[in-house]
Amino acid sequence: MARGPRGGLRSHLRVWGPVWAAMALIFAASALSRVPSAARAIDDGIWHGLGYGLLAALLLRAFAAARWEAVTGRTALAAAAVATLYGVTDELHQWFVPGRTAEWSDLVADATGAAVVCGALWAWRSVCGRAPRPEGTS
Repeated sequence: MARGPRGGLRSHLRVWGPVWAAMALIFAASALSRVPSAARAIDDGIWHGLGYGLLAALLLRAFAAARWEAVTGRTALAAAAVATLYGVTDELHQWFVPGRTAEWSDLVADATGAAVVCGALWAWRSVCGRAPRPEGTS
């Protein structure tokens, strides 16, 4: 793996490791033929929205190289889009898991969770996260 200007493999793992971990967790949960009864206590759409909202937040962090000032509308849109695309692959995966089905409503919940979280983080960054300008500059 090529070494970047910010520290090479260790930095890459620090930034992207949580994304890969979240994706692996989603994949593992989707591979279960039966959803645990405790998980059924909460609506499936809520789980999808929360899971993909978290994935989108981690993707946004990674796309911004873990720098709050690098969170932009473009990185937020990219993070929400990639999380949603992963949701498509998750639904396709579930199609092949005995006892599971692929559902449009799950994909809508995935996309909604990703968009809401990325939109909220971008808005927060836009409103509250600007670094102060040095005196004498406009």
